[in-house]
Amino acid sequence: MGSFVMSYNSKRETHTKLVLGMADRQGIDLEEMLLRADVSEDRFERAVDRCLGCTKPDACKCLLDSAGSQLNLPDYCRNGELFDELRAK
Repeated sequence: MGSFVMSYNSKRETHTKLVLGMADRQGIDLEEMLLRADVSEDRFERAVDRCLGCTKPDACKCLLDSAGSQLNLPDYCRNGELFDELRAK
């Protein structure tokens, strides 16, 4: 496997964790919603893709590392609309 593929997979895993962590801080159990098929895997993958395109993943990671159980969604989060919709469910 080439280093590009390994680095891409590692980066994708990092952003997957960021999406799950940010959802959790919004009071959304995204993993449970995926298991119950309340959110499709395709929709989740699109959320990870949006996160991959973000220019501030380090800031997001710092927020998640330092925040308590609740966290206001940062203005730059590309998944704000998705989280708002899921929180309303």
